[in-house]
Amino acid sequence: MKEIHPYRQRRAMDNMLCQVCARPPADPDGAQLFLLRDTGGPIREGERTASPPVCVPCAGIAVQQCHALRPDRWVAAWVRHAPAWGVRGTVHDPRTLQVVPGRYMEAVEYGSALAPWTMAARVVVELQGVRPAYLELEWAALGRDRLEAEFARVAELTAV
Repeated sequence: MKEIHPYRQRRAMDNMLCQVCARPPADPDGAQLFLLRDTGGPIREGERTASPPVCVPCAGIAVQQCHALRPDRWVAAWVRHAPAWGVRGTVHDPRTLQVVPGRYMEAVEYGSALAPWTMAARVVVELQGVRPAYLELEWAALGRDRLEAEFARVAELTAV
């Protein structure tokens, strides 16, 4: 997936839907799985992201198909709470209403002075209650047959 559509991203974040298959979480009150590009360490408490959560089977698809996550350039964590923090978007000058050069896809906190002048493209959440996810163990627990069935289901959803 090159870029997630802004509406799809916002819908996934608002409802904590899987960003790949758009299914709601198995336990809406439980922790959500977040899969991010590895930037040199684990996902930390308070880290912010515009990447929606994924379900365990779809995490397997993502690490195989998403160029940004391959090969082994990803980290995963279970997150108890992910409140909206702000947006990622293009900042405009309040006097001229022109795009401010170099301020494309900037993270802007809700309520900040820049917020009214930012054309939002993504919702940004803050990750709270973070604990590492060991996806190899999660995938093994699901079993090969279940993973294959989930991969086939998602392939049908995304077929062009």
